[in-house]
Amino acid sequence: MKNKKTLWVAISGLDGSGKTTLVDSLKTWFEEKGLKVKRDRLPHDRYIVSDLLDKSTDSYTDRLLFAVDNRIFGTELKEVLKSGEFDIVLTQRCFLDSFVHGAVQGFSYSWIEDLNRTTELPQADVIIHMVAEAKTAYSRISNDPDADKFEYPAYIRKQEVETRRAYAECIAGNNTDLAPFNNAKHLYIDSTKLNQKEVFQAAKDQLESLNIF
Repeated sequence: MKNKKTLWVAISGLDGSGKTTLVDSLKTWFEEKGLKVKRDRLPHDRYIVSDLLDKSTDSYTDRLLFAVDNRIFGTELKEVLKSGEFDIVLTQRCFLDSFVHGAVQGFSYSWIEDLNRTTELPQADVIIHMVAEAKTAYSRISNDPDADKFEYPAYIRKQEVETRRAYAECIAGNNTDLAPFNNAKHLYIDSTKLNQKEVFQAAKDQLESLNIF
C-alpha cells in the first residue's frame, strides 16, 4: 500500500442503498490486493443496539445511545489504528451517519456535534456516501427480518434527503459542525439504477483514482 499508515475507509449512507454488499465486495478486493483488512460496523455495541435501543421510545434517548456507541467505538478504533496491525479498517457507517440520523429526528448538526464530540474521535480517511431514491431503497429492505425500528418508508424518505445534504455539506466544506470530516476523501454513489456489480465497479474506480491503495 502506498500509504504506510492504517487507513479507515467508511461506507456511509442511506439504509437500502447497498452498504453491506459493498463492504463485502471491497473487503474481498482489498484482500486480493494483499492488504490486511479489519471489518467493523456502526452501531458497534450489540447490547446497545439489540437491547437498549429497543427500549428507547423517544428520539433524544436514541441519540444518547448512539452517542455512547460512537464514543465506545472511537476509543477502540484509536487503539486499532495506533497498532498498525491492519492496512485498512473497513466499516459500514461512520460518525457522519449520526449527523444524518440526528437531522432526520429533528436535531441540528451543532447539537449532534456537541453531544458526540467527534473532534475527539478518529476520522475516516475515505467516506463513500451511498444513496438511492427512497422508494427503491425501501423496497430492498422491506422484507429484512433483522430490520430495525427506523426502517420504514417515511423515515427512509427523510434519510434520503439528509444523506444527500450531508454529502453536499461535506464537499462544500463550509459547515463548521462538520469540520471533523473535512480531511476525508468524499466519494459518492447513487445506487438507484445500479446492480451490485455496478455499485462495486463505481466504488472501485473512484477508490483507484485516489491513488492511495
